[in-house]
Amino acid sequence: MKKLIIFYVFMSCICFLSTVYGDSNSQPLEIQSGGSSVLQRIKDSGIMKVGINPYFKPFSFIEDNKRVGIDIDMATYLARQLGVKCETVVPKRFSDLIPMLQKGHIDLIMADMSKTFERAKAINFADPFFKTGLSIMINKAKAGRDKIPLDLSYDVFSSNLKRHQKEKDLIIAVTRGKAPSRIVPAYFPFAQIKKFETNDKAAQAVLDGQAHIMIHDELFLKVWINDHRQDTLYKVVVFPEPFKTDYYAFAIQKGNQEWLNLLNVFVMELKTSGYFDLLINKYMK
Repeated sequence: MKKLIIFYVFMSCICFLSTVYGDSNSQPLEIQSGGSSVLQRIKDSGIMKVGINPYFKPFSFIEDNKRVGIDIDMATYLARQLGVKCETVVPKRFSDLIPMLQKGHIDLIMADMSKTFERAKAINFADPFFKTGLSIMINKAKAGRDKIPLDLSYDVFSSNLKRHQKEKDLIIAVTRGKAPSRIVPAYFPFAQIKKFETNDKAAQAVLDGQAHIMIHDELFLKVWINDHRQDTLYKVVVFPEPFKTDYYAFAIQKGNQEWLNLLNVFVMELKTSGYFDLLINKYMK
């Protein structure tokens, strides 16, 4: 109760100072497109179309028949900052997002897309808004039956795969179109790779014993296990540490530098204001 009272007093002070020192006659500055066709389109239509991830909890998912998540809140906040409406566009597959962006069906991608050199050939990335890492989720029961090493460290796991000549027996579940599906061969060149249409289906395949491991973002794997803890308890675990650093960033069409500059400032303010941390806490409760 004491903390709550202090919070309300603090907010009251902020409102008071804003009233006293703020410019009550100030108006939001108008969007200057600076030659960016996408920014001009947003300005003229009054709508910002955002391509989002079909399913990636806690960033984009369905709850009580409504799409919610960190990405949806960020997109809404950006649209409000621009003084336009936000329209979220959900593709059938994650891999559809870049073609949709290139064709002008959406104005930007806010879908926790890994910032990679390969993708940067076709689209422009803003500064990263989130640092994460690729990790491994393993079905201990299936691995034990098939004599796959159970060492929960990538270096030791990989070394023992080679030592016991089990590299070709390892079955890895990945999500079609996501960065891990392209990266995995570099880390496990002889493994069998099974591709699934969604993150959830790939994770479920590991739980069901169709694959020994899934490689994906550490945050997703931990959230998925927590959401399915009755089924995964003592059976499926995530390695304690990721084996590869990864960065998420917003993406836009090539040739829209002013739009990119604006997004970079938005990302900076997301971080420095603490708003992104608030969203993480909101959806990771």
